This record gives sequence, C-alpha cells and structure tokens, in this order.
Amino acid sequence: MCTLSYVPISSSSYIFTSNRDERKSRTSAFAPTIHKEKGVKFLAPIDGEALGTWLGATEQGRVVCLLNGEFEIHIPTPPYKHSRGKVVIDALTAPIISDYLENYDFDNIEPFTLIVVENRSTIELLQFVWDGSKKHFSRLDSSVSHIWSSSTLYTPQQKEKRAAKFMLWLNEKSRLPKEILQVHEAINAEGKLGLSMLRPQYCTVSCTQLEVDAMSVNMFYHDRLTQEKDQLKLPFTIINYESQTGL
Repeated sequence: MCTLSYVPISSSSYIFTSNRDERKSRTSAFAPTIHKEKGVKFLAPIDGEALGTWLGATEQGRVVCLLNGEFEIHIPTPPYKHSRGKVVIDALTAPIISDYLENYDFDNIEPFTLIVVENRSTIELLQFVWDGSKKHFSRLDSSVSHIWSSSTLYTPQQKEKRAAKFMLWLNEKSRLPKEILQVHEAINAEGKLGLSMLRPQYCTVSCTQLEVDAMSVNMFYHDRLTQEKDQLKLPFTIINYESQTGL
C-alpha cells in the first residue's frame, strides 16, 4: 500500500508490484484467497485488523491498489466513517468504476490514492486521489511504466529520488517479473537499489506481485513477517462493457 510499480509488458499484459509498509505491531494480514461480493469474484489479501484490503483483482480484469495519503502528508483526524480498505473492495465490486468514484461521498474518509487498471480490449490506467475534501482524477499512459510512493511515509524529495533510481534501473534492459520483485523486496543501501522499508516502528510487512494478461491474473504474496509465501491464479471472465467503464 506504500510503494507500487506498474510495468507494461505488451498491449494486454503488465506487472503490478506492491509493498505494504506498516507498523511492526500491526496484526498480520490474511493470505490472498478468492472472495465473492455483490456477485463479483476477486482475489485479494485481507487486512487482519480492519478486514479490508489494499490490493485486489477481479475476474473481469480490474485491478485496484490503494496507497495511504494524497499528494502531500496530512494530519490524521479520526474517527473516520470507515477504513480505506473498504474503498478498495467497493472499487473492485462496482459495476462501473467511474460512477462509484464520481458519486460516492468520501467525506470523513482519510486521504488516499487509488490506482485502477482495467484490462479488456486495451489496458486503461486511472489514478484517483481523495485529499480529504476534493476528488482528483487522472488518466495515465498505460504504455509506460509508473511508480508511486505513499506521501504518509515518504517526502516529495524521497519519492522523486526513488522513482528516478527505479526508472533508470528498469530502462537499462527488459526486466523479468522476478527481477522487479527482488528490487521491491530489497532494502535500499549504498550501491544497491531497494524499495523495501526498515525503520524503528515501520517496515515492509508484505510484497505482492500480480502478473496480468488478457486471460488471467497470477498473484504472488510474500508475508515478510512470517515468511509465508502464497501464489494463486484467477481466470478472467471478460464481459464486453465497451464504454461503460467511463475511464
């Protein structure tokens, strides 16, 4: 939920890799499994405290990931209406994602950044930011790579530096999914590129990588605290929504 990279492989396939940086004391998440809600099957890990999620993929080819925070660091003002993990589940199960994001009342929900990928006839990439009072929509170029870092744990300077180093490494040559995952799992050190966090109270508690093509999503999940690893596949049942996505 705190570092995310998107790397396109072809016009219909991409690699989506997420680091979840959290308090070391936070309850471990439940490993990914296939859930069904509102008639939609989706594959996702589940947070052990709030019972929402930060990342998931549906059988219709939609992938959603949430990062804590907006463009800048904010001061939390709880209690909130509900956890941001519920936003991800609602976004996964919404019939038309743009309708949900445009019409839902996010007042009294802590700021977040939501990345949505629709993979039907083409890959569509959307960034949605809730800053606590206003909604911000951006359609991104799905043919190029992107990286996001949470504003709650990284300063603008740190985000820019991490992105530059990752993109330089990524563009040196074609990268395999396992190479991208290794960089996400490595701790940044002198002479070594790494995207994992290790601080006194916070660390990267899990890494999740999705390999997505036109037919299915493969999800690899590594719980860094327990060292348990899980891998699951969800075949896509593609429905021709045409322009109904609104992205």
